[in-house]
Amino acid sequence: MPPAAQTKSKKSVWMAVGVVAAAALWMVSGVDWGAGAPVGGPAPDPAENLMRVRVQDSYARRITREIVVSGRSEPNRTVEVRAETDGRVVALGAARGAAVAAGERLVLLDRRDRDARLAEARATLAQAELQLEAARRLRSQQFAAEVQIAEALARVESARARLAEIELEIANTDVVAPFDAVIQERSVELGDYVSSGDVIAELVDVDPLIIAGAVNEREIRRIGIGARGQARLVGGEPLEGTIRYISPVADEATRTFRVELAVPNPERTARAGVTAELRLAGEEIEAHQLSPALLTLDDSGRIGVKAVNRFDEVEFWPVEIASSTAAGIAVTGLPQQIRLITVGQGFVQPGQRVVPVPEAVASVSDAAQLPAELR
Repeated sequence: MPPAAQTKSKKSVWMAVGVVAAAALWMVSGVDWGAGAPVGGPAPDPAENLMRVRVQDSYARRITREIVVSGRSEPNRTVEVRAETDGRVVALGAARGAAVAAGERLVLLDRRDRDARLAEARATLAQAELQLEAARRLRSQQFAAEVQIAEALARVESARARLAEIELEIANTDVVAPFDAVIQERSVELGDYVSSGDVIAELVDVDPLIIAGAVNEREIRRIGIGARGQARLVGGEPLEGTIRYISPVADEATRTFRVELAVPNPERTARAGVTAELRLAGEEIEAHQLSPALLTLDDSGRIGVKAVNRFDEVEFWPVEIASSTAAGIAVTGLPQQIRLITVGQGFVQPGQRVVPVPEAVASVSDAAQLPAELR
């Protein structure tokens, strides 16, 4: 064999020996050169790569469902007081905007010749009564016929009617409030002449104050007359009252029903014509009380919350908001008990495994182990 061929053969042998030696060394060491970790070493903890979220157990409780609608305050009643006789205004009662009691004077009209007519009517009645008495005495002595007594009796009744008419006319010169109210407008001034039927004043009754709203056809069945409700006027305190009226027929344009809440207003501090939020007590339901910050949307736009099941997997639960208060919101659609994700719900998706950290632990012992967004 030529020397060059012998040298090439020796190199091939040494390369084969090197490969075999390297393979043997790898098998003995147990090192996974691709992964950079020993094959026979301890398996990595899967939880080290899972997202940590804060959770809190929530329990359903029985609450009264609230129906919240926009409304407007209205007077209990509004009346135009009109003159019932003619005359000139000679005195004024309470001013516009003042509260008046039932029977309190609004305006006084002059009597003109009414006092003289009153005296004449009284005298005529007295004369007619004397004539009737004389006719009855004559009848008892057989000197008068029954027709004479009937004529005398008719004259008495006619005189009484004329007297009652002038007495009513005089009474109508003193125009008074028919009920406790506030004077919205006064249409006459001192010296004005008014005729029968002219408007004297407009009165409004604001005790009780009425808060009127429109409830949709899906929720109207949940309320009834006599149920409690609450109203909050713009810039005012909440007012408590009871439902006094529910429209039996829906509005054709809006398909809603008019509902009136009667609110006591003895001091007349709450005013009519103010925008209000109306909260009506409906049916009793099982609901969870939680913070609005826990609400989220799924891919289809449904509102709901994210929770962790017993397998530590994230679940999305669609909910319906039953009521809303300063303390939070009440939602339905959840099981009796559920582990809600309170922090971190925006970083996880349904079906994803997570490490649930209870709120108490997250705030004390485990705080240092939480990622920055959960602290």
